[in-house]
Amino acid sequence: MKNIFTLSVKNWKNATFFIVLWFVLMNLLFMVSPQLSEVTTNNQDDFLPSDSESVSAMKVRFEKFPSTDGIPAIIALRSYIDSSTNQPDTERTNLGILNFVNLLRSDKAPNSISSVISPMEDPSLSSDNISMIIVNISGSPQDENFGSTVDWITNETKNLENFQGISYFSEVAITGPAGIFNDAVKVFQSIDQQLLLLSITFVVFILFLIYKSPVLAIIPLLLIFTALGIANFLAALLAKTFELPLNGQVTGILSILVIGAGTNYVLFIVSRYKEELSRYSGEPDKWQAMTNAMSKVAPSITGSAGTTIVAMSALTFASYGSFRALGPMLAMGMFIVLLCGIFIIPSVIVLFGKSAFWTPYPPIKNFFQTKILKNSNNSKSSIKKVSVWEKIGEYVVDNPKQVFIVTMLGIIFATIPSFSMKPSFSFVDGFPDDSESKIGYKMINEGFPGGQLSPTQIFLKTDGNNINEGLMDIEYLSAAISNTEGISKVYSATRPYGDPSYTLEGILDQGGSRYISSDNSTTKLDAVISGDYLSVDSLNLIKDLRKIIDETATNEFIYIKDYEIYVGGDTAVASDTKTSIDADILWLAPVSLLAILLVLIILLKSIVAPLYLLFSVVVSFAATFGLSIFAFQFIFQHSGVAYATGVWMFIFLVALGADYNIFVMSRIKESTDLEGIKKGISKAISRTGGVVTSAGIILAGTFGIFTTLELRELFQLGFAVMLGVLIDTFIVRALLVPSMAAILGKRSWWPNKG
Repeated sequence: MKNIFTLSVKNWKNATFFIVLWFVLMNLLFMVSPQLSEVTTNNQDDFLPSDSESVSAMKVRFEKFPSTDGIPAIIALRSYIDSSTNQPDTERTNLGILNFVNLLRSDKAPNSISSVISPMEDPSLSSDNISMIIVNISGSPQDENFGSTVDWITNETKNLENFQGISYFSEVAITGPAGIFNDAVKVFQSIDQQLLLLSITFVVFILFLIYKSPVLAIIPLLLIFTALGIANFLAALLAKTFELPLNGQVTGILSILVIGAGTNYVLFIVSRYKEELSRYSGEPDKWQAMTNAMSKVAPSITGSAGTTIVAMSALTFASYGSFRALGPMLAMGMFIVLLCGIFIIPSVIVLFGKSAFWTPYPPIKNFFQTKILKNSNNSKSSIKKVSVWEKIGEYVVDNPKQVFIVTMLGIIFATIPSFSMKPSFSFVDGFPDDSESKIGYKMINEGFPGGQLSPTQIFLKTDGNNINEGLMDIEYLSAAISNTEGISKVYSATRPYGDPSYTLEGILDQGGSRYISSDNSTTKLDAVISGDYLSVDSLNLIKDLRKIIDETATNEFIYIKDYEIYVGGDTAVASDTKTSIDADILWLAPVSLLAILLVLIILLKSIVAPLYLLFSVVVSFAATFGLSIFAFQFIFQHSGVAYATGVWMFIFLVALGADYNIFVMSRIKESTDLEGIKKGISKAISRTGGVVTSAGIILAGTFGIFTTLELRELFQLGFAVMLGVLIDTFIVRALLVPSMAAILGKRSWWPNKG
């Protein structure tokens, strides 16, 4: 196996062959793959299992109630308060709405505005001091014309505060599906560029700080970017070929993962390469030195990447589409950067030879590397270089039980805040606070029942075309749902404005026909949830509604049981998403941990050491999760933690958490074989301390770049992974794992003799 790891660094011919092959592969993929942005989507329903009830409801809606008007943008308007009456200034509000609606319907408005609905036509769009204007926009949200129309409306709403010299509204914002989608596009467009720019700057700065070499700071990073390019090309090609729904965040997450992991591999390779070069008393043989280095470090790198790859690959079998598609893509990205780290990066470095280490500056003094100790007579001959990490290692092996107990007490204490986690299911809630759609979203929730913006839709479908014959059944179900706690009002064919009408003539007069499909086979009910329609209580209410519908269907005097009934809408999608994620995590956690354990067993050829390494990974995640929840909810004042983000935290932290432990344990095994348990552990910590610390800082820093973004989900994921990597670097790797290794001694390598 080691022959494979050293194949590309045997001689210059092998090195050149692998480098040329790598760039040929990259160019071929570039020619055949689409852009990654072309195969991504931010529609939450795209990630649900196809048999989810909310997905079935959506199919019925598109089939039986196709929208000819387009996608609605909702303009939220806050009225001025009349100081004399302390009531909304209705006259000023109505005049402002009339003027703006006339503008929207004039020739000055974009042609893509298909219809406008205001409180003038529908009084239900006005409540207290908040009013809504619904502007339907034709076309696809992906079209450039769609976005420009939303931007035009947004710009014109600013004039509402000073229209024709009169200020009509105290606050105006555009939200609804069109506004939310437009804001999402803008947020994601800025993310990729910002992440790449900051990650390049950070990594180059740290590498130059460590090596003081322009070659080692720039060339490896360029090679890592070729790996990222190949990963992006493959991801886009696979997504298009197999019609996989990729989340719009995939580019950013994949970039950070590949850059962070790839830079770590550079540090490990260069560190061991320099160590092998130092063994030569005369002119070193660079090819033999790199061969020796790769034979030692490549298995650890492979095992490190392997834990991440198997954890991500396990997501292939998830029911939630975002996990099922994004997980394998990230695993593929890790595999590509692993190939780059094993075959390409060492080949390029060894080809550069001595010039790779050329620096115009003197070596930087590294605090973690050495300190000078002198004996009492201060003689020069007694000067000895002692590693700070060696001192830490010596303390750990001398006091392993105390170190283990104190470390575990700290970890247990850190997990406590995790029990106070508040899950969030609102996509808009994760937008920047100053985004139009978020401001409008809050305004509408303030003035209307929470579900008014997005009512829950119930569809009743028959095989024939006689839905009108079941009007009494429809009203019975409407009444049952209306009487459910948490529902403020129900709109249906028998109550188009929330009030029941039992005659066909009454329905037609009131406009109830809009709740009946054109082929007379299907009807829909809109149930407005009184509270926040994406709260945990509202998600649970969906389950209650489905139970009520099932119970109503059993009534012998009602023929609802003869219908196909589906509950849909945004709240139902969120509820089904939560159900899907909950089902996934029940098997995903044990399967991922078992897969990582198997990789550790294969790599370390032991059972005991992999078990306590896995234990260290789990407790490290628990501590990180608890501290992250505390930071999100009590320091950053986030309203909640995105539900799927919690699962991504687990996957990333468990997968990456084993990385440095593998590197350290491999070195501990190598050192203890030569120098015994105590001295071997101390030496292993000393020899890996500087490079692992640098690697940890780089990986934490690259994920920390997410915290510069305004999108809450990525901020939370980046912060948690950054914190977890730092905990692994400075606590788990330096204290917890060595203390367990020292306590168990040679038993760590059972069933081998060690």
